[in-house]
Amino acid sequence: MVASIGLLDTCPESSGMHHQITAVLTQGKIIVPSQSDADSLYQDGYGYRLNHEHYMHPAEILFTVFRNKIIVIDEDTNKKLDFTELLHRLSAETPNLWTNFIVFKDLRTRGFIIKIEKDRFLIYERGTYRKTPPSYVIHIFSEGKPQSLTVFIEELKAAENDGYEMKVAVVDRRGEIVFYSVKETELLKE
Repeated sequence: MVASIGLLDTCPESSGMHHQITAVLTQGKIIVPSQSDADSLYQDGYGYRLNHEHYMHPAEILFTVFRNKIIVIDEDTNKKLDFTELLHRLSAETPNLWTNFIVFKDLRTRGFIIKIEKDRFLIYERGTYRKTPPSYVIHIFSEGKPQSLTVFIEELKAAENDGYEMKVAVVDRRGEIVFYSVKETELLKE
């Protein structure tokens, strides 16, 4: 499935020597044990801190593994996990992980910083990370997977109440993305 879309054929950061960060898969979560590596990732807009540990969301870890920035070790087997193994393992807990990864990869590759919060992608304008709040929230639609209009409208209202503009990412079966801006409006009867 992964190779058929062609995302793994080339990787812009895969050539050349650079420091790879080690992360650990433990109890279904990804943790970066090295404080200096965790600080570096946090500075670059990856992951979150909880109880003095640095965790990474599944879409973030897939992207950083894809870019050869991070290697992930399974705590139970002490073996390195490749992209495909991680995708399969993490998909069990995150059903829309592949679609989330596609959108995350597209946005990060274009220079946006994404803060993942409560399964929402909060997007910072380029150059504004840690200077201003995020500007957008992304709602992801996957072609062929129905979603509730009521839930979508509730998410739109919540985004606007939180001060975000909502963008919709529609991902087709080939992994291509189209983004749309969405605003709530009232239709008036005449």
